[in-house]
Amino acid sequence: MTAGSTTVRAEEGTGLTGHRLLFFTLSLGAFAIGTDSMIISGLLGRIATGLHVSASAAGQLVTVFAVVYAVAAPILAALTAQMERKTLLLSALGVFIVANLLGAAAPSYPTLMAARVLAALGAGLYLPNAMAVTVSISPKEQRGRAIAIIAGGMSAAAALGVPAGTLIGALDSWRLTLLAVAVLSIVAAVALLTGLPRVAPSAALTLSERLKAGAHPQVLIALLTNALMCAGEFTLFIYVAPLASGLVGGGAVGLTGYLLLWGVTALVGSFLGGRAADAFGGRRSYAGAASGVLLGVVAVAVLSVLRPAHGAGAAVVLGVLIVVIGVSSGVLPTAQNHRISGIEGANSTVALSLNGSSSYLGLAVAGAAGGAALAAGSLDALCWTAVGFTTLALLVLGLAAPRKATPAS
Repeated sequence: MTAGSTTVRAEEGTGLTGHRLLFFTLSLGAFAIGTDSMIISGLLGRIATGLHVSASAAGQLVTVFAVVYAVAAPILAALTAQMERKTLLLSALGVFIVANLLGAAAPSYPTLMAARVLAALGAGLYLPNAMAVTVSISPKEQRGRAIAIIAGGMSAAAALGVPAGTLIGALDSWRLTLLAVAVLSIVAAVALLTGLPRVAPSAALTLSERLKAGAHPQVLIALLTNALMCAGEFTLFIYVAPLASGLVGGGAVGLTGYLLLWGVTALVGSFLGGRAADAFGGRRSYAGAASGVLLGVVAVAVLSVLRPAHGAGAAVVLGVLIVVIGVSSGVLPTAQNHRISGIEGANSTVALSLNGSSSYLGLAVAGAAGGAALAAGSLDALCWTAVGFTTLALLVLGLAAPRKATPAS
């Protein structure tokens, strides 16, 4: 598929095969943004040392990124509703590139914080629109697999981008890592420029209309469930460096190994999730994956309480638990987007945009709650906080389950 005067409209939907290259092009941008949004978790110690702040303060770089994304994404969607989608996606990546270049050169913590705010604005423009384009041009029966390609970009970021960036930071400097993300984003922008045709915008809605469309009861329940589940999952992921160090010991190479394991298994889960969503539906797939995440985080919390002596046994146990959490968490985004896009009576474009905000709201809560637990000096508190969030998510999902009508007697 080549760039030019061709305009793809959301209503055309020519099938998964015909748009596969387009989906992978969009996924490359998601990979760059996913790497950046998660890379701070692997650089906490280096950033804290380099900018003379605590690990907890460095963790708030993740929180601020997530809060800005959650708040700004729906506002930006309303403000840019009339923009042609290719122009919008390229503009978003341009903002994102500038943000990472600024972050790489940041002389102080406040400057780096400002760069994270700018990066969040670029991400908030890109990801919801990339997902909306994907959903709108894919046939309903293949929607899960189409979504999985974009979600796979985020999972691949966790599998490859975050471990590679963490290793670069460990061997050289966290600044070089952010510079590498900027270069990756430039590659993604060039791919979009040359590989993505013009895509017509969807019907324009004002911000108030978007919020009203997002107030659909089933959408609200799905958003709350997703925010809580993301809070539970990311409470562990953001602070995996101090968690792994406290539970099993090891240095930068060991941490990179755990991040790689988490990311690779999440990538596997993402593609399994696409087929599961098409076969069983988004809600069933989401419930099964959420149960897997809960099982994993409870086991990590038990490991934290038992606190075995550092050694190969503890390292293997933690690795197995990361596999469980990784595969399960990889299924969640695809299942959730499939579930959201299929809610009757809801505007799927608006719902998908708000769903991205709910994910980053959960990420923000995770950064703040996990930071508070670590500031109190407790890995146990960190782990049980994750358990609490995931348990609440499953409770909301269970209480909101559709009830079968009982026959009249």
